[in-house]
Amino acid sequence: MNTFAEVQKLYREYYNFAIKNNLLEIPDCIEYREFGYGYLKKVDNRNLSFKNEREYKSWVLKNAPMHLYKSLAYMRYPSNVGGASNKGIFRREMAFDIDVHKTEKCNHEDDWICKYCLEEAKNQAIYLIEEFLIPDFGLDEDDLKIVFSGNRGYHIYIKPKNKDILEIIENYSKEDRRFLMDYILGKNLNLHNIGSGWRRRLIKEFKKNNIGTRQFEKEKNWKKIIEKRKNKEKIYNIIDKSKNKLELDEKVMEDDIRLLRVINSLHGYTGFIVKPLNNLNELKKFNPLKDAIFKYFEKIEYRVDIFDDRKFEIQIGGKKYHHKSKKVSGSALLYLFGHNIKFTLEE
Repeated sequence: MNTFAEVQKLYREYYNFAIKNNLLEIPDCIEYREFGYGYLKKVDNRNLSFKNEREYKSWVLKNAPMHLYKSLAYMRYPSNVGGASNKGIFRREMAFDIDVHKTEKCNHEDDWICKYCLEEAKNQAIYLIEEFLIPDFGLDEDDLKIVFSGNRGYHIYIKPKNKDILEIIENYSKEDRRFLMDYILGKNLNLHNIGSGWRRRLIKEFKKNNIGTRQFEKEKNWKKIIEKRKNKEKIYNIIDKSKNKLELDEKVMEDDIRLLRVINSLHGYTGFIVKPLNNLNELKKFNPLKDAIFKYFEKIEYRVDIFDDRKFEIQIGGKKYHHKSKKVSGSALLYLFGHNIKFTLEE
């Protein structure tokens, strides 16, 4: 049995379902968006554009890409090659991309996933929302679009319901977006005159570590306080750790022609759905290993002969698979294929 052909057949079945049920994202002002796609690579080609929704859907059904991206920017000439200067960018969505790496608890290779790194990704998404976007940026939950990336991350779109505010945000310059990213990552943190947002976050961390906070609550010049403390190295270490809590892909915020995965497409490395979540509460309950799986694929079973040198284990849809498995679901087949596990399909 031809493995690549079978994998593409599954992708095509998924997109048939997603389009028939109006699940696949139709980006706003689609004629001004650039699209990219890939099969064995994330992006085999870009500079693709569509005149309308019908043309877009027809292309997806015909080509069944394993990776499908759209531009965050709105462009007058999305199919032009040669970078931002040739595309006529006149507006841009704002989105954060949390892209988590292997954690200390993980015992797998860097490109693999498990419940620990997936949980870390979710925790970071919650932290970004609860510690920055809502209290510091003045946004409500309804102003955010939360999307599981399909792998070890989340995309958080800033979509204020207030159209005037949306207009301002989507016309931010690259430098404006860079400033916001630097603020979240603590790159412009000034301990001589600390602001209210970082004051609140750090005091919370100090209390967790049994460090007295009375002086920090009253004084803006923290540098002066810290330098007089015997435990100043511990305090500086806590501050550094707090500044490095989030693993954000900075290029997603900064790069004018950055592409981001189409919502409700499939991720070509995992076969998981790039799944939108309705609210923060749904995010907190979300388990990608179950909730981002296309349920129909769990009903399909394949006999496989795995001959890869790597020893591995993955749990998908409540079932465990490893290097000695002889039967896998359609979901597991896509995951193994996407991670370049060597196997053959038996007839």
